[in-house]
Amino acid sequence: MRKSLIALGVLAASAAVPAQADYLYGFANTYVDYLNWKQGTEEINRDSHITLGIEGGAGFDWGEIYGFYEYEKLNMGSDSRSQAAKVTAHYKLIDDFTLYGQIYDLNDNKFGDEQNRVIGFGYTGLVGEGWWFKPFIGYHDMSWNGNNSQSNGDNGGMLGWVGGYSFNLGEHNFLVTNWNEIEFARNAGYANAQGGKTGLNGGLSISYDITDRVYTSFTYRYFDNKLGVDGYGDALIYRIGIHL
Repeated sequence: MRKSLIALGVLAASAAVPAQADYLYGFANTYVDYLNWKQGTEEINRDSHITLGIEGGAGFDWGEIYGFYEYEKLNMGSDSRSQAAKVTAHYKLIDDFTLYGQIYDLNDNKFGDEQNRVIGFGYTGLVGEGWWFKPFIGYHDMSWNGNNSQSNGDNGGMLGWVGGYSFNLGEHNFLVTNWNEIEFARNAGYANAQGGKTGLNGGLSISYDITDRVYTSFTYRYFDNKLGVDGYGDALIYRIGIHL
C-alpha cells in the first residue's frame, strides 16, 4: 500500500505542475461511512462495516483532479481491515476534451490486493447551472492478487462518468451525484474470478447540508460481476461528514 500511495501522490503532484495555473474551485471533506450489505435488493453474505475517509478535489484552467483515502472496517479486528485510495485527473487537450488518468488501489487483509490503472480520454464540457456530467473512456491495466488467484497487466478497457446536480428546497441544500464504471474485455483470469468479461461498478448518492460544515448522505451502491460477486449486487451506505 505504501508504494501505491506514493504513486498516487506523484500523480497528484504532477497534475499540479503547470506553471501559473489559475485556481477555479476546490473542496475537501472528511467523513464516516456505515456500509450495510443486508439492506440492498440482493443480500450479500458479508459483514457490514464502518469506514473513515477523506476526499478532495480542485479545478484549474488546465483541468481538474480528485482523490480520496479510506480506512475500512473499523468495527472489525485489525486482521480484517482494508485501505483504499483513488486519484483521478482530467488534463485539457483541446477545449474541454481531456487526457484522463485514474489510479485506484485497494489493500485488503481478507480479499487481497488490487490496483487499477486507467489512461484514456475524457470530456468536461457538459456542465450547466448546478449540474455536470463528465464521461471518460480508457485502457485498463491492473495488478490483482486474490486469495486463490492473481492477474496482472492488460485488463481491457473502462468506460465511465461522474455526474451531479445541486438544488435547494427552501433554505435546504441538496446534492445528487452518480459515479459509474463499466469494465469490458477483461483478461481471462480476472473475468473468471469476477463472474464475466464485463463488469459494472458505481453509486448513486443524495447529500444534505445539515449546517454549513456538517452534511449527511445516503448512497445506493451497485455492482455487477465485481467485488468478487458473480452477478448483480448492491448495498446501502450511510454517511456523516464535515466540509473542511
